[in-house]
Amino acid sequence: MMGIRRADFDYGNTRLRARRGELLNDAAYERLLGQDIDGVLEALTDTAYVPAGEAVGRADGLQRLHMAIRLRLANSLEQMRSFYSGPARQLVDALLSRFDIQNVISVLRARTQPQTSVDDALAALVPVGWLVEPLASEILRSRELAGVVNLLALRTPYREQAGVLRAAFSEYERTGDLAALERHVVTDHAARLAGRLAAAGRDGATLLRFEQREVDERNLVVALRLRDAIASGAESPPPSADTALAGGQVPPAVLMKVVSAPTSAAIVGTVGGLGGGIWRAALERWMATGDLRTLHRTFERAAIADATVLFVTGDPLGIDVPLAFTTAIQVEARNLRLLGEAAVRGIPPEVVRAELIWPDGPA
Repeated sequence: MMGIRRADFDYGNTRLRARRGELLNDAAYERLLGQDIDGVLEALTDTAYVPAGEAVGRADGLQRLHMAIRLRLANSLEQMRSFYSGPARQLVDALLSRFDIQNVISVLRARTQPQTSVDDALAALVPVGWLVEPLASEILRSRELAGVVNLLALRTPYREQAGVLRAAFSEYERTGDLAALERHVVTDHAARLAGRLAAAGRDGATLLRFEQREVDERNLVVALRLRDAIASGAESPPPSADTALAGGQVPPAVLMKVVSAPTSAAIVGTVGGLGGGIWRAALERWMATGDLRTLHRTFERAAIADATVLFVTGDPLGIDVPLAFTTAIQVEARNLRLLGEAAVRGIPPEVVRAELIWPDGPA
């Protein structure tokens, strides 16, 4: 069990630090800006994307780029997993379980939208973890959500998740509320992950801190959206602790205060000092504009910066390095998808520049 002996990250972290040099840097993104899709693909031939690019055969344009991105992401993360064993491997598995829950939600959404083909649904999955080919195709061949839920419950390696899937689907059959179904599944995952990391003690502390931060920031943005909806007179569910994901540090009672706060300044006063004050500056900017999209973007970018800098500032013999690498390779995939879409749609480079996440800091 995790927590009985210290996890040994030495070998794996050494391998990951060596692979950090394969990640695209600011200069690489500068070369990609303004290229058409063929130019983007050609520029990537001098990078670690060469094997993935060759593996996708004769696929054209944007499709080829997306396939190369998925292969690079999958290969990098599964190879990272293979570098570790014992308690360290268990913590890396906990880190990578974010893709498991992302894939489960993607499959559920695909089968509530009859127009979504199996190929399109598969393209939306991250090929990491347990819900990959050929199992993913087997599950998606069921055209009814009931069949998909049953297969997911039968094949998931997490016994607790199987029960939650079945219970949540029973409620969905009664209410038709897909958001509630997803929330039950994601909440179960977040609570189980927090428990696993807490049981790992010091070895899991960094990952637990980032997972709690992600949950808290998600819950805060949801509470602010609910507050806006109520203020606008829109039909909304009543404020309830049920809308909050478990696994964070901000109590539901505090989130309810956010929903009912009379002013933006009161919200900043209520939660601005939480998490060591990391939210205060972002919330003060939000207070001036009321722009929740920008607030969410600010939270996301700050968390990415804080995770990737762990390559340098984190524990060199802990989960910090796998967390930094996983975050960096996800950012790389996001940036390349953005550059590909911009290439085929003719989006101006200055617009794309503002949306990229620059690994060496703001452009």
